[in-house]
Amino acid sequence: MDPTTPGKTILQAVAAFTTVGGFLMDWNKTHLFNPHWTPHAKFHDAMTILSGTLLGATSLYLLQKKDGDPATNLKTAAFLPAIFYLAQAGSFTFPGAKGMDAEFPEKIPSVGRLRLNEGPFSLVMLATLGAGYLLAKNGDK
Repeated sequence: MDPTTPGKTILQAVAAFTTVGGFLMDWNKTHLFNPHWTPHAKFHDAMTILSGTLLGATSLYLLQKKDGDPATNLKTAAFLPAIFYLAQAGSFTFPGAKGMDAEFPEKIPSVGRLRLNEGPFSLVMLATLGAGYLLAKNGDK
């Protein structure tokens, strides 16, 4: 697999963001340092941050790996960050679960009536992973 193809670059970008995104988005007063959050809620946020870090970092590793089956490495590298974004999107289905806009609406952009919280963001990341995978799988043709 050529490391400079557009598809692989897309997958690397999503994996890199997944690796550090939790620290960028949650290491602040809206999440880990939120005085209204219980210690157990902070534990779960820390677990989410580390899950993203591990999934993204493993994806990055597989995308640069020279041995093994390239097709399997590519599939797995695309699937690992997808697990994170599927879980993030699916979290909205749990009782009482809401996005960051529930507590900090001023921090969430919107387009018309659509709040661009974690739900739409997850769908964009999943679509980006799909596009990157298809491009890389098909030789970026």
